[in-house]
Amino acid sequence: MENFEISQRDAGMHIEGFPDAVKVVRIDNPDAVRVSDLALHKKDLEFADSCLEAINIVPEEPNVLREALWRSAIIHFLKCFGNSKARFRLTTDEVLRGEPSEAMEAFKYFKSLRDKHLVHDENSYAQSIPGAVLNNGCKDYKIEKIVCFSAASVTLEQGSYGNLKLLIGRALLWVIQEFDQLCESLTEELEKETYAELMARADMTYKVPTLDELHKNRR
Repeated sequence: MENFEISQRDAGMHIEGFPDAVKVVRIDNPDAVRVSDLALHKKDLEFADSCLEAINIVPEEPNVLREALWRSAIIHFLKCFGNSKARFRLTTDEVLRGEPSEAMEAFKYFKSLRDKHLVHDENSYAQSIPGAVLNNGCKDYKIEKIVCFSAASVTLEQGSYGNLKLLIGRALLWVIQEFDQLCESLTEELEKETYAELMARADMTYKVPTLDELHKNRR
């Protein structure tokens, strides 16, 4: 699974690295759709991994930088395993197959951390306790102030960092292997077509999304 540079030419986008190419044709069978989904999963997983790497580069203060990168890494990793109306989701049955049970325990930890603390506030990792400050009784009123004690658990520590790094790496490995296998299968199928049939296929095109599409499903 490689990355290729894209340049803009008069005729449109040009994928670098193929001097003999005359056209990029669109493929849209189920395997091709799955390949495109895998490419997006790879993008999210690489982003999550980059967030973890950046934690080691940014200064410790202000702490919000490291915390934002940490949360973003968790969210983008789990995005690949969540339900989507536009692409298939990764499953732990496939990605973590053959891994020790600790890998699944780590995954469950981050899933609950994301679902019940970082994205939805449901568990005790964030708490706010209301109280009233009572004075010594020598004034004409008894309550000095209504206060709230608020606290949030710190989850960015070395053990959790290492576990997330390993999970992202394992998911990336699975995605790349699956992508490469499907590309080989697609290549074999396309090679069965005549050159004329391949040239008659529609061009691969990209349409810049409009603001209106923000509210719609891609598929």
